[in-house]
Amino acid sequence: MSSIMMRIGILFAVLGFGSLVLEQFDYEFRLLSWATDMQPGFGIVLGLVGVALIGGSVAMNRAKSAPQPQQQFAQQPPAPGGQFPGQQQPYPGQPQQFQGQPPAQQQYPQQPGQPG
Repeated sequence: MSSIMMRIGILFAVLGFGSLVLEQFDYEFRLLSWATDMQPGFGIVLGLVGVALIGGSVAMNRAKSAPQPQQQFAQQPPAPGGQFPGQQQPYPGQPQQFQGQPPAQQQYPQQPGQPG
């Protein structure tokens, strides 16, 4: 809806303010030729209506894109595998570590030229 409102607002602003400029050069938009006797007042009002429509469209878009407050859930679902919250599941190929055991140290082969 706001996209249509924006387009109509731009059209009105161009026709309204454009008719003011064209009037100075003795030209007119054919679409607004019926309002020649009402110029420049009609052009000013039409342009201001266009600007108001553009402003309303921008305000509606900002209201839609404003971040909505996130709802907190009363209870979180249980973790898969019966694990406690915050405890991570190992990835495939990752050595498993158990409570009370230090992490396994990986041994690297001796590099030539390095003290052993």
